[in-house]
Amino acid sequence: MTWTIVVGVKQVPDADEVGIDPDTGRLDRANAPAVMNPPDRNALEAALELRDTVGGSVLVITMGPPNATIVLEEAIAMGCDDAVLVSDRAFAGSDTWPTSLTLARAAETLEADVVLCGEETTDSSTGQVPPGIAAHNGWAQLTYAEELEPQPDEGRLVARRDVEGGYELVAAQLPVVVAVAYGEFDPRPAGLHRKIFAENDFEPREWTAADLDIEDEVGLDVSPTAVGTMETVEPVERRSELVDSVNALLEPLEETEVVG
Repeated sequence: MTWTIVVGVKQVPDADEVGIDPDTGRLDRANAPAVMNPPDRNALEAALELRDTVGGSVLVITMGPPNATIVLEEAIAMGCDDAVLVSDRAFAGSDTWPTSLTLARAAETLEADVVLCGEETTDSSTGQVPPGIAAHNGWAQLTYAEELEPQPDEGRLVARRDVEGGYELVAAQLPVVVAVAYGEFDPRPAGLHRKIFAENDFEPREWTAADLDIEDEVGLDVSPTAVGTMETVEPVERRSELVDSVNALLEPLEETEVVG
């Protein structure tokens, strides 16, 4: 049995360039260049390693504007087999709930055995989308996976997860959604011939909300997340003092009132 492995990737604003709109409390993406979400690169590598072991295909999906094809091209250059752009004005304003629903429907349509995502995205850092995909489809989930051991004969995937004081091994039956721990699965470099193919010849499939039959279940109106208030914290005044001995350093600490 070969597996259909689906990877969710996202185009995000470069974290070094992004700011926050003080009027809306939302990210101001206008002046930040768009890049692939860094944790998604780890998920791509994990998917390619699974394919190397069990065979099958790696399909990449992203939900975003038309120019999000750039991140799909990067994934194809790394060695993925095909890609789908899910793009529609109906998705505007979607938070993690309709986003995970959209990706869940796309994964279901692709008949995924395994869905892999980075543990979180750098533009929101909620970590809610991978578990959301699993919840919408009623599939098993493995979170913060550092290593993966496929067991195709049993239709099962085993993940190693870091826990306090050690690690644990968790097994799940397919289909399963995996959130890959950031920094694990070092991404392989893209080969030159794959880069040329991705940039010049590759065209992703394109799906809309109507194609997934979710027109009334996405967008801002069905997104429960709301920004309450936002405040700018005043910087704390700092001072420094050069001391001649350890005892002189300890004296102010001894005089400091401990709260708690």
